Amino acid sequence: MKFRRLVGVGRIHGPVIVEGKQPLYYWDATSRPDLLHVVERIGPWLCPAKRAEFERTLGGPLPAQVWPGSMSEELAWAGGFFDGEGSTYLEKHRTHSGYFYPVLYVPQAAEIGIAPELLRLKAAMGGLGNISGVRQDGPEWTPYRRWRVVTPLKVQAALHLLWPFIGDVKRMQARRVMATIHGQPDLPRGNPAFGVAGARYCLRGHDKWNARLRPFKGRGTHEQDPMNHLRQCLACVREDARARRNKKRRP
Repeated sequence: MKFRRLVGVGRIHGPVIVEGKQPLYYWDATSRPDLLHVVERIGPWLCPAKRAEFERTLGGPLPAQVWPGSMSEELAWAGGFFDGEGSTYLEKHRTHSGYFYPVLYVPQAAEIGIAPELLRLKAAMGGLGNISGVRQDGPEWTPYRRWRVVTPLKVQAALHLLWPFIGDVKRMQARRVMATIHGQPDLPRGNPAFGVAGARYCLRGHDKWNARLRPFKGRGTHEQDPMNHLRQCLACVREDARARRNKKRRP
């Protein structure tokens, strides 16, 4: 209904009843003037696949593309795309029974490479989320990839960006998921064996985050690992080195 109101043409049909599924309604426009009107309203923001379909059907080029556009235009596109293709759901935590984590999910098929819609979605969301490798559910199915956002903080940030542009159904779905997430206690981070506050503290109780005296500069195999300096406790390293020096000085 929202789409028909925005394009101003076409008809809504349904419901199509299939056992075990929700009633299906669909919009269509079947006359050339209506199609031209739709192209006039949304053509500049369409992805390459949909533009090519319109051009084949109408036998001519569409108006020039305007995306990527402004941030608000790209987020509006992302909201519409998520409304049609995406979902928010709960995944069972892999290591803590009874706990869940939230997921934003959008799949998209492509014969070759990554579907441009997923790349555009990730860019519109400021780089939030990851695009998976190729998956194929069966030999007759088209390969697809998934854009996913996980962890409560990142999901909340993504929903904040999408919220003005998504409809009531997706909002309700997201509210239910986040109500479950906020209703469960926060899980402790890190290995409990490293101290009550998690991996920030070593077994001797030193604060590893604040033990460095100079900025970290990786060498060798650790050059590309900016977090390597947090994997050992420099306070312990200094204490052990001091103990070895003192031992050597003893007569």
